[in-house]
Amino acid sequence: MPRSLPILLLLAPLAVAQMAPPDLVNERLPVHRSELEAHWGVDCAAAWAELERLAHAGSDCGAAPELRQALRLCAFIYQPPGETTGPVCRDFRAAQAIFQPNAAPGRCHALARLMASPGQCPLTRSE
Repeated sequence: MPRSLPILLLLAPLAVAQMAPPDLVNERLPVHRSELEAHWGVDCAAAWAELERLAHAGSDCGAAPELRQALRLCAFIYQPPGETTGPVCRDFRAAQAIFQPNAAPGRCHALARLMASPGQCPLTRSE
């Protein structure tokens, strides 16, 4: 028997033990949304109120960098990827898409349409 074979036999179980099961990799900690807002220093209700103000502002509906950052964080908090969605909520993901640099023209009209319609939010997470 080659000398390196016993070493390989000993290392193989260690390598397998170090690999995380796929289910554990995607596990989300049970944290309330309000705690995530506090942790990241974002007020999603205020960000949504600013969107409503911009929607009624008319032709000047550009979002400041701080609002765009708040939308990114709020989308992560309230619409995390991979969760089942329901029909009624504040759709931070759609709002974030409106203010992307490569977004289509008609931003003000798109924002007004978004504010008038319900969004898609997770069914599975608790407040």
